[in-house]
Amino acid sequence: MRIVNSVLGDASGGRWQVACDYSRLLSAQGHRVLMLLGRRQRLDAARLPPGVEVELIDNHGHYDLLAAWRLRRLLVGFAPQLAVAHCSRSVALLKRALGGRAPVLAVSHSHKIRRLLPADACVALNQAIRARFAMAANGKPCFVIPNGVQIDARHAPGRRQSHRPLRIAALGRFDPVKGFDVFIDALALLKESGRQFQAVLGGAGAEQRALHGLAAARGLAAQLTFPGWVEDVDRFYTEADILCIPARSDAFGLTPLQAARAGTPMVLSNAEGHRDMFEPGREALYADVGDGRQTADQLARLMDDPQLGEGLRQAAFQKVLDCYSESAIAERLSYIVDNVVNKSNI
Repeated sequence: MRIVNSVLGDASGGRWQVACDYSRLLSAQGHRVLMLLGRRQRLDAARLPPGVEVELIDNHGHYDLLAAWRLRRLLVGFAPQLAVAHCSRSVALLKRALGGRAPVLAVSHSHKIRRLLPADACVALNQAIRARFAMAANGKPCFVIPNGVQIDARHAPGRRQSHRPLRIAALGRFDPVKGFDVFIDALALLKESGRQFQAVLGGAGAEQRALHGLAAARGLAAQLTFPGWVEDVDRFYTEADILCIPARSDAFGLTPLQAARAGTPMVLSNAEGHRDMFEPGREALYADVGDGRQTADQLARLMDDPQLGEGLRQAAFQKVLDCYSESAIAERLSYIVDNVVNKSNI
């Protein structure tokens, strides 16, 4: 089958990783895949899967009729049987360019689904997003594929030596939605209680100056370091004794899956996507969104109880192996592609 896989809008972070993963998995299933990318995007080319065709398209937004015309001319020769759109801009331009000659399958990477509604079908990261799309899209099919990671049962996490003092980590884009101010508040409360720890907050972004200022104001200069953007995330997780993910919103992020694969026990926020991933108390600990006190209390539980952390990380690894491995994602993706293309089977 000939499949277009498109990110013409934002192509960063988890969205970019998932788009590349889809191309790789579809190509491995024998499909011919063409990736359509915005020419002005800053792309991590190292993640592009080998053997996948790539075309760069100039575009200036959802209503760029000239870009849609260029796209239509480009796709005449490829004659796609399906277009997968990883952003609302891709949905808008591909719907115009294809004119109904092939279905457009939107992939929702967040809770915002309004601009995805013109698509012929949708892939949602969790059941809540699926329900929103189904309610708003007048019966159009919507399927669920959570994010996945490459994982090998042979690399199950063994026991490892903890740091002294313990190292508490967080990682991500410095944006208010990530909740790193909550992480800093929780660290300050741990310090005020007399606990000894090291902490590291990896990443970069628009909130960098504000987060540095907050850390200084809360007296964490000796405890918290900011290493900047992290290239080797697996090593980052492995070197942490506890990972804190205090996001205010997260549809189904890659960070918890990657941390579970690395065998790092986690304190997560009660963001909707997090609760879909791991069972509270068995595979991860949870704190209310935006609650620094609860976050500190859950971190303290892990600091005080090594056996709790050991059980959480082993159970979380097994959950990812069973439910979020690439083989499980590939099987589900293959089913959806066949059903969207062969509409009579939906």
